[in-house]
Amino acid sequence: MSVIADHMSRELLQASPDEPLAEAARHMVGRGVGAVLVMDGNRLEGILTERDILKAVAVGLTESRVRDWLTRNPETIDASDTTE
Repeated sequence: MSVIADHMSRELLQASPDEPLAEAARHMVGRGVGAVLVMDGNRLEGILTERDILKAVAVGLTESRVRDWLTRNPETIDASDTTE
């Protein structure tokens, strides 16, 4: 039976909650990804997606920090879980 570890990416882009939103967006564009994991040390704080950045741009808050726009408590799965 296949497990998540067989299919997952290992080189995930990370940002700190204090990082400027524009900087995180530039890193996402540079890596060609639509989301970045927001880490506070070893703790997952949330995920910042293209949609989160679009919301900030729509209200003119592009000078914000990642923490102001991230999606908190994203659903996660363990690498040892099956793909079923």
